[in-house]
Amino acid sequence: MWIIVIFALAGGLAQLVDGTLGMGFGVTSATVLLYMGVAPVTASAATHAAKLPTTLMSGLSHWREGNVDTAVLLRVALPGAAAASWAPSSSPTSASPRRRPGCRDC
Repeated sequence: MWIIVIFALAGGLAQLVDGTLGMGFGVTSATVLLYMGVAPVTASAATHAAKLPTTLMSGLSHWREGNVDTAVLLRVALPGAAAASWAPSSSPTSASPRRRPGCRDC
């Protein structure tokens, strides 16, 4: 039960900062969660899971109001999506299925 309270407090504080400054939700929520003893992977996943639906709804709202230039959107989104799908597989630190990172004999 206490973990729900920690996540609620972190989200509330991060939303207060974000609503006041207009930015900083991710940094604030991750920092508060880490300070409260949540594992870094969990803090990152929770922050991204909270940001995804709000960012999606914000984008849809802007699109519905006509605030999206589709030419610019396509010019930016298509190369960005291609790079985002290619970059992890080409990283020199990406884990190979035949060899584990940090293992010399395997």
